Amino acid sequence: PCVCMCSSLRIIENSRQLDNRIHVVLVFVGKCPSPLKNRDFVTMRSWLPLGNDYLIINYSVKHPQYPPRKDYVRAVSLLTGYLIQSNGANSSTLYYLTQVDPKGSLPKWVVNRVSQFVAPKAMKKIYKACQKYPEWKRKHNPNLKPWIHPEQNTLPSINVADLVLQRADSLENIDESRLTEEKQAQHHGCDDEET
Repeated sequence: PCVCMCSSLRIIENSRQLDNRIHVVLVFVGKCPSPLKNRDFVTMRSWLPLGNDYLIINYSVKHPQYPPRKDYVRAVSLLTGYLIQSNGANSSTLYYLTQVDPKGSLPKWVVNRVSQFVAPKAMKKIYKACQKYPEWKRKHNPNLKPWIHPEQNTLPSINVADLVLQRADSLENIDESRLTEEKQAQHHGCDDEET
């Protein structure tokens, strides 16, 4: 159902309730095959219940606690969103849209190849997480759902004034253009890890 899918998409680090929307700063890493450099993102995720449906949107921000690191290329989520529509008690439909600038000077063929399997792989992970969520949640604080009941949130608030929209053109471009298609043929791209 919709609530399982929405719950499976949650990782709360620092959150602040604004109106009936919830905003979360997420830091996550996309592991890339060698010789590509791993990517990291700092995003602001907002979600909004819409009756039985949920809307989740995120985009890159700058935050003083999470400056770019030398061991990662700071990628930019221009806009990523999920619309989860209820189809009754035991079913829902997930719509996913993402527009990401991986930064770096990647050859066009790398970006095109990676884009063919990253989103489908993410959808499979979400599907598996949704299947396991009800049983897992029964064993782990079953009544704790701060994304549904914001008053349950005990995490420190973020200062929204510290956040600035991250523009792709303000980041250093790392040159990875010497990659050859043959070298990368055996690799399947980046794996996301939220931290």
